[in-house]
Amino acid sequence: MSHNRQWYTFKNEANQTPELYIFDDIDDWYGVSAQSVVDQIRNLDAADINVRLNSRGGMVFEGIAIYNALRLHKANIHVTIEGLAASIASVIAMAGDTVTIAENAMMMIHNPYGWAQGDAESMRKTADIMDKIADSIAVSYTARTGKSLEDMKALMESESWFTAKEALDMGLVDQIDEPVKAAARFDLSMFTNAPEGYGHIEPTKNQSEEPETPAQTVEPQPDIAAVAIADLCSQAGYPEKTAAFLKASFQEDEVKVRLANYDQIKNLCQTAQFPDKAAAFIKDDCTVSDVQNQLLELLASDDEPINNALTPKQQGLKQTATAIDTQAIYKRRNLA
Repeated sequence: MSHNRQWYTFKNEANQTPELYIFDDIDDWYGVSAQSVVDQIRNLDAADINVRLNSRGGMVFEGIAIYNALRLHKANIHVTIEGLAASIASVIAMAGDTVTIAENAMMMIHNPYGWAQGDAESMRKTADIMDKIADSIAVSYTARTGKSLEDMKALMESESWFTAKEALDMGLVDQIDEPVKAAARFDLSMFTNAPEGYGHIEPTKNQSEEPETPAQTVEPQPDIAAVAIADLCSQAGYPEKTAAFLKASFQEDEVKVRLANYDQIKNLCQTAQFPDKAAAFIKDDCTVSDVQNQLLELLASDDEPINNALTPKQQGLKQTATAIDTQAIYKRRNLA
């Protein structure tokens, strides 16, 4: 049974490329499970699927199952690494027909971890299984990079971290995209070579402190609670807006207002019987006022003028119901 948290989202709207957001650990209990992904994409009839990835990894076989589900789907898979693709999450990234990484994102590959108990023979069997799992993971990297199995296993052995440029040079990704203003914000203490400070929130500088140099004239930018903003977007059903809000440096209050406006726009379109217009209005970040005006114009353009010189029947209008004959009702009551 899966207990997925809100960091896993699947967005599938009419006339839009479906988007799968994996912003959590890969786990069949409290994170993103293979079953949850398969259930969403199994019967999906789409030419393309966008996968947005920010994960420190998790359960090996869950990740491999997600990788295989994406690879075997008939759609073209386009993976974008928006923060971190570490451990088995980096294997999921390899499922992309195209793989893009944000300029400030990272990848990490390493040997799988495992636990064993029992006698020496049981532990030797566990070690053999771990070696086979490592081989299986290394194959997914060699298929994209063209490197030898030995080269990739050596990099896995040393727990290798790659910047966007290093990942591109290695052949793990196809291109680098503009940076996304979002921290990975994961506890990376389980890893040996995690870059110092990566994935953690930098402390806010005390405003009373003197600037480092007298020549500093740039106003400090407000810290953006990236995780909270992504959380708000995911819960509201608009995860695709996360990157735009972060790039615009919106505060949480501004994000809440915009998300509320999107809901209001959907309701307006539904009321006006133009529900298919809502997605375009939201994509263009139209204001509620602009949407109201455009909907009024659409409604007005559909109205046909009424000729008062003609009877309803001559105008082709439906006849109204006959009025109630109250006199007849009272007459029957008095005779009773």
